[in-house]
Amino acid sequence: MSNKEIKTVAVIGTGTMGVGIVQGFAEAGLAVKMIARRQESLDQGVALLKANLALFKEFNLLKEAPEAILARVEPIATTDQAAACKGADFVLETIQEVYDMKRPIFEALDAMPEDVIIASNTSSMTMDKLTDGLKTQHRMLGVHYFNPAHIIPAVEIHKNAKTTQEAVDRTKALLLKAGKKPVVVLKSLPGFIINRLTGAMEREVDNLLDNGVVTPEDLDIAVRASYGFRLANLGPMEAEDMIGLDTAARVSGNVFKVLSNATEASPDLIKKVERGELGIKSGKGWYDYSGQTREQVNDKINRRLLKQLALFRSVEN
Repeated sequence: MSNKEIKTVAVIGTGTMGVGIVQGFAEAGLAVKMIARRQESLDQGVALLKANLALFKEFNLLKEAPEAILARVEPIATTDQAAACKGADFVLETIQEVYDMKRPIFEALDAMPEDVIIASNTSSMTMDKLTDGLKTQHRMLGVHYFNPAHIIPAVEIHKNAKTTQEAVDRTKALLLKAGKKPVVVLKSLPGFIINRLTGAMEREVDNLLDNGVVTPEDLDIAVRASYGFRLANLGPMEAEDMIGLDTAARVSGNVFKVLSNATEASPDLIKKVERGELGIKSGKGWYDYSGQTREQVNDKINRRLLKQLALFRSVEN
C-alpha cells in the first residue's frame, strides 16, 4: 500500500448516512462518486444532498457555494458497484446493516488495486467478521459515522486483525481533512466505543421506564439539561476529574450494585416495535409525530443540531 494522497472517494449507498458522508467529503474538496443500485434511490439521495447543503448555507457552515460542492459529486446508478468505484483512492460502503448484503461488496472490492483503502460504515459488525478470508484484509477497516453523519463530528475507526497502521493513518488523515473528529478503536469488539456506552445507558433507561420511575418526556429533559448539557463540552473523563475521583469512586460503589443487568431489550420497547411504533420513520414512538412528515421532523432535529455544530466548531477552533 502506498502513502499517496486520497483525492477521489467512492461512497456506496445513498441512504441518509451515505448522503451525509458524501457531503462531508465533497465539502473537503474531494471528488466523490455517489453510488446507488437504483436510479430512484440515487435521485432521492441527490435531492437530500441539495437540501442538506442549503441548510448548512443557512447556518453559515459552508466555505463555498453549494453548487461548487455539488460539482465535485458524480452520481452513479449501477448494479456493478465495484466497476463504479474504479479510479477511487478510498471506498466506503454504507448499505444496510445486513452481513449477507455487505459481504458480497467486500468480495467484489477485494480485486481493486491494493493502494485503495476499502471501508465499511458498519455500526455493529466487527471487521474481522466482515472481511474474514479475503486476500486484501490488510487495507480494509471500519469507519463508523454517527447519525446524522453530515453533522455529528465523531467517527470511529476500527480494524480487523490484519489491518495495517498505514491504512489507519491514511484514513484518519482523510477524516480530519473532512472536518471530522476520528478516534481509533484499539481492540476489535462488537459495538466499538460509543455504541457500547449508549447500550449501557439504554439498558438503564429501559429499567427506569419499565419501573415507572420517570416518564419518557421528563427523562429527556433531565438528560438534556444535566450530563447531556455538560458532555457537549466536557468528556466523561474531564467531568470526572472536575467532580473529583474520590467522589466518583464513592458514587460508583453505591450505584453500580443496583443498576440493571438485563440481557434483553425492554418488554415495553419490544411491544412498541410489534405495534409498528418505530419512531420518526413510522410517525410514532415514545413521541407522537402525527401530522408531520418524516422530512419535517428531521429538519427540526437537524436545525437544533446545526446550532450545536456551529458552537462546537467555534470552541474547537
